Amino acid sequence: MTPVKKTAKKVEAAAVEEVKAAVEETLKAAAAKKAPAKKAAAKAEPKKAAAKPAAKPAAKKTAAKKAAAPEANVYIEFQGGQIAAKSILEKAVASYTAAHAGSEIKTIELYIQPEVNKAFYVVNGEGAEDFFVEL
Repeated sequence: MTPVKKTAKKVEAAAVEEVKAAVEETLKAAAAKKAPAKKAAAKAEPKKAAAKPAAKPAAKKTAAKKAAAPEANVYIEFQGGQIAAKSILEKAVASYTAAHAGSEIKTIELYIQPEVNKAFYVVNGEGAEDFFVEL
């Protein structure tokens, strides 16, 4: 396998990981918005008389102190240039949204090909020849 192909595969793998992270972040944000509604419903229910032994406060404190996920950035370097994978994703989303107004993006996959200076994308399982952005 040539060094260019090896580099392209590494770049593709890194971009996939960044897209996965972005999707997970979006899902967490959506879940956080739904969480207050569940708490409000739980508060509306009357409390039962507590016959339980005292809860262990140490266990609750450890759960609250979970470490936040570190901020991750993926950069693609090729032939002396550098571009952030996140910006490529944003360009692809903007390009698709501009061409397909009113369409919802449920899934998006990026295929970055630095050797041709393009990133191709597949939205909701469908792709086309014009589904690409310049790097």
